[in-house]
Parts: sequence; structure tokens; C-alpha cells
Amino acid sequence: MLKNNHLIKCTVISLIFHACSIPVVSAHEGHDHSHEEIITIGKKTFVHLQTILSTYQEVYVHLVKKDMHGIPDLAHKLLDVARQAAQTEPDGAGRHMMEHVRAGVEGLKKARNIQEAQGALLAISNSLIPFFKAWPNQLKRNELKLCYCRKDEHSWLQPLNCSVACPYNSDTSSNCTDIEEIK
Repeated sequence: MLKNNHLIKCTVISLIFHACSIPVVSAHEGHDHSHEEIITIGKKTFVHLQTILSTYQEVYVHLVKKDMHGIPDLAHKLLDVARQAAQTEPDGAGRHMMEHVRAGVEGLKKARNIQEAQGALLAISNSLIPFFKAWPNQLKRNELKLCYCRKDEHSWLQPLNCSVACPYNSDTSSNCTDIEEIK
């Protein structure tokens, strides 16, 4: 009985020790974290993010229509804002996200055709989506929904007021129908 009681105490102490060693992440807007934790951004960066998102939505609409006209101007606007956001945000996950957005936007600026622009939008989407997965309330706040195309296995941020359409669909004659909204 004494050995069994000692074993239970050791197990409980080891569980408590293990639970205390797990990092507790409490994140909110403006709180800095490393890229391995929940992505947070400062208030100044949040303003830049809103501009990025509104311009992202315009690029999305162009790509759904397979229309390259206007994308270079939108890419230029996005690049300026993404640079400002990366400079505004202190070191950490938020800055890392903005630097990846900027890299994706540079690809969009260089895009010569729809396929290259789609690849650049994918890079931008992949940079932004972890923030929205961590903070799903920000989707609603920014009037967005997160969609996933099972056919292409890609995700994107979809404006709430637009009918669901995959911006990565390469077939100009049809729209992808294998899309789900991620909630």
C-alpha cells in the first residue's frame, strides 16, 4: 500500500510539473510573440493590415475574373503598405507575417500572367491565413471568410459579399465547385 501511495504521489507531481512547463500563450492585439506562437500585431500594423486586406480583395476579384488589368497598380499599393507594416511591427510573429506578405506582393508586382499572379496571391494568402486561424473573430470584423478549394488544395480570404469562387482556378471556362468555407 505504501509503494502504491508513493507511486500515485510521484505521478501527480510529475503531471503538475509537466503542466507547469507548457508555455501559456495569451495573445491580444499589440502583444509580441515569436513566429511559433499565435500571431499578434500592434495597433499601427493593424491599420496597415486593413488596407492590405481591402486591396487583397480587389486583387482577388481580378483573379476570379482572370483579368490582369489593374493588378500592377494594386500590387504597387500593396507593396507600399506591406513595407510600412513590416517596419511598424516590432520583431516577432507579426513582423514575420508582414515580411512574407511583402515577399508575396513582390511576386504579384512581377507577375506577367494570370498563373504568376495566382501564385503570388497564394503566397500572400498563406502568409495571412495563420493570423485569421488564430483570431477567427477578425474574419468577421474585416468582412471576410476563409475558403478552401479541395481540388487545388489552396485556401484564400473571400469577401463576404462575393459569391464563392476560387481565385486559383486555371480553367477560364468554368468555376471550381469543390470549395468549402472553413469556420
